[in-house]
Amino acid sequence: MQHPSRLRPLVLAAALLLPLASSAQQTTFPNPQAAADALLRALQANDDAALGALFGEKYREVVSSGDPAYDTARRAEAARALATRQRLEELGADRRILRMGAQDWPFAIPIVREGLGWRFATEQGIEELTNRRIGANERNAIYVMNAIVDAQRTYAQADRDGDGVLQYATKLGSSPGKRDGLYWPADAARAEEQSPLGPLVAAASTELAGHKEGEPYGGYRFRILTRQGASAPGGAYSYVINGRMIAGFAAIATPAEWGKTGIMSFMISHNGRLYERNLGPKAPAITSFDPAGWKEVPPAP
Repeated sequence: MQHPSRLRPLVLAAALLLPLASSAQQTTFPNPQAAADALLRALQANDDAALGALFGEKYREVVSSGDPAYDTARRAEAARALATRQRLEELGADRRILRMGAQDWPFAIPIVREGLGWRFATEQGIEELTNRRIGANERNAIYVMNAIVDAQRTYAQADRDGDGVLQYATKLGSSPGKRDGLYWPADAARAEEQSPLGPLVAAASTELAGHKEGEPYGGYRFRILTRQGASAPGGAYSYVINGRMIAGFAAIATPAEWGKTGIMSFMISHNGRLYERNLGPKAPAITSFDPAGWKEVPPAP
């Protein structure tokens, strides 16, 4: 399974700006290169106030993923790309596009001349910025959903609670001191067994720093479903029998803020087929896996 970090260069700028400190006016620069240099410094320092001055306080809510740890990690990634390589593409006398990284990806917000100075024209790139962020979050959500399926299959290969029954996990994170979820902390120095979701957590360690159960990750909320509806293969039934989830499993991912951190919701079950649907801003709570009205997402090539 390919981690979305290998697909992210195009969207590095999508979640790097927030949280921003209050700034009444944007900073202007004598030339475009000075603006690019200021961006790199602000990202490397993780300086909220400097980023606020660069892009403008009025765009605070538009460019946040809703997940501060995830945004901080994306800033660091963008800083590395800018430090690796950058150039300014000239689009007329008064407009420049900052390109970054080994793949020469374009920054969504252009640098424009106004009067005697240059500034980041956030208002001109905000739609593209939002689209990139949503696309990145949705790709990450798909990756996590597939990782949950792999983790559940691994979890069910061993008796996790000593009751003699192989079962699936009913939640993502384990209770303190237990292994009743797909993730638990493991001490490598003591050769403790890594949890089924351990590889995913390790790969996303920066994004998940300080993350708490139930908080969005990458603009999405993830939940385990313990039953399926009438339109699922086999009809409606509970996966839980005598208090143990042994008849299957499912999971759902929904945008933390519809239209801002994501558009599509995603659902998957033990058969490994992933589905998507635009549930809109006022979607009812989904409590069972029922693909009626959902579209199957083809596996990545």
